[in-house]
Amino acid sequence: MRILLTVFLFGLFGAVFIGCDSGGNSGGFVPTGDILAVAERAGQNQTIKVGGTQGSVPPGSTIEVTNLSTDETQTTFGLPDGSFDPTFTGNTNDLFNVLVTNNGDVVLDTIVGVTLLRNAVERNMAQLGSVPADIKIRGSRAYVINGFSNNIQIFELIQNPPQLLETIVVPPGSNPISMDFFGDTQAYVANNSGQSVAVVNIQTGDCETLIVSAEDQDITIPCQNIINVPSNTFEEPAGVKIVNNKVYISNNNLDENFSPNGNGFISVFTGGTNQLLGNIGASGANTSNMILFDDTLYALNNGNILFDFETFEFSCDLGFPPSIDMINIGTDTVFDTIDIPLSQQNSNVCLPNNLTATSDGFGYTGLGLVGALLKVDLLEGRVINGPANPIVITDLTGLNNTTDIAIKDGLLFTTLFNSDQIAVLDTNNDQVGPFPYITPFPAGIRADDSNSQLFDGVQSLAIRPGDNFTGADIYFITGISQQLGSVDSTLQTQ
Repeated sequence: MRILLTVFLFGLFGAVFIGCDSGGNSGGFVPTGDILAVAERAGQNQTIKVGGTQGSVPPGSTIEVTNLSTDETQTTFGLPDGSFDPTFTGNTNDLFNVLVTNNGDVVLDTIVGVTLLRNAVERNMAQLGSVPADIKIRGSRAYVINGFSNNIQIFELIQNPPQLLETIVVPPGSNPISMDFFGDTQAYVANNSGQSVAVVNIQTGDCETLIVSAEDQDITIPCQNIINVPSNTFEEPAGVKIVNNKVYISNNNLDENFSPNGNGFISVFTGGTNQLLGNIGASGANTSNMILFDDTLYALNNGNILFDFETFEFSCDLGFPPSIDMINIGTDTVFDTIDIPLSQQNSNVCLPNNLTATSDGFGYTGLGLVGALLKVDLLEGRVINGPANPIVITDLTGLNNTTDIAIKDGLLFTTLFNSDQIAVLDTNNDQVGPFPYITPFPAGIRADDSNSQLFDGVQSLAIRPGDNFTGADIYFITGISQQLGSVDSTLQTQ
C-alpha cells in the first residue's frame, strides 16, 4: 500500500514537486564523549541544549553550565538516569564549560562546542529509480525497491557515497513494493500491480522465478522460470515475510479505485520449492506489513481513508477500522486479533502502516495522514495509544505521514513525508525528541523552509545492522525527489 498511498495522496493535488539539496554542511563541533551541546542549525539566537546522555553524570550531582562567550551560567542536577540538558539561546560558535560536582568533589570539568543535527544528514547520495517504495539493508548492502522502474537497486554502503553494484529487473508493470531475504543468495519480491511474486538472486542480479496466475502473465521477461498459481492467490501483494522456510505474502485486496474489496489475506508458500500452501484470511481490510515476534506472526490491516473531492479533505473510513491479526506459524491460522477502534474526534488518525516491535514486545505503527504514532502491547494483545490518544510527533491537524519506522537501542526513528524530517522517540518513555535529538533530523528541503512549496518526501528508512563500521548507521529514501540519503545518529559528524 505504501506506493499506492504516496501516488494517491499527492496525485490528487495535481502536482509533484522535485526537491533539491539547498542546505550546507559547514560548521559544527565533533563531540568526544557523552557530554555535548546540540543545535538544529548554525547561526545566532539558536536554541542550544547542553547536556549529557543517560549515565553521563552521577544522579543528583550538581552541574554548572557556562556559556564562555556570554558568561551565562545555568545550574541543574543529574536526573535519576544520569542525564541532564539545560537550554540556552546563543551562537552555535559558542563554547560551553560543563562543571560536574558530587558531594563537593569535582567529577568532570570540560569544554564542549556545538554539534549541529543537520550535519549528521547527507542528502542526495545517489539517484534512485522511479517511485521508490522501500529500502532494506543486509550486511553492508542496501536494496532499494523502485516501483515504477520495476527494479531493485543494490548499493554498497562501504563506499561513500554508496556505489551502485547491480540492478535486478522484474517484468514491466510489476510495481515491486517489498521484499524479504531467503538464505544468502535469494529474495522474494512482492509485485503489487503485477499480481505476482518474483524470486530474485541477489548475487547474480537475475530474476530466477515468477510466481503468477496464467491470466496475469502478459509479460514475464526477464524472469527465467514461471510457476502458475490459481487466479485468487494474489490481490495486490504488499508485504513479504519469510519464517521457518515459509514465505508469507500479504495482499491489500483493493478494487480499481484503491478502495478495499473486502478483507485482505495472506498467501503462504514453501521457501525454495515455491509450493502454494494456502491463504490465511485477515480480519480487516488492506493487509500489508507483517512482523515476527515471540513465535507469532503479526499482520497489520491498514483499513482505509476517504477523500472529499469538494472540500479536498481526507478522513478516516469508519467502515474499515484497522486491526492486527495474530497468526500461529505452525498451523497458519489467526488465533487472536488486536482491534484498533477509530476515533470520531480525531478524524484523521488512521491508516496505520509499518508495524515495528521493540525487544520487549511493544509495537509501533506510523499513520497515513498525520504526524503521529500508534502503540500496542503485542504480548497482551491490547492497544495502548490508539486513534483516540495517539503519540503526537508533529500535530493532528496538518497533513503529514509517518511513513516508516525503525528501532535501534530503544530509540525509534520515524520519517515525516510531508515535512522532510526524521524524528526520534525514546521507547522507554515515549518522549519525543530525547536529548541529544532535540529536533527532528532535517532530511529534505521542506525541513529547511517549512513554507516551501517543494519537498523531497522523506519516505522509508533502514538501520545498518551491527556496529563494525564507521559513518552513517541509518539510510533513507525520498519518494518525490527519488534520492538516497543517510543519517549518522551517533552525531560523530565532520
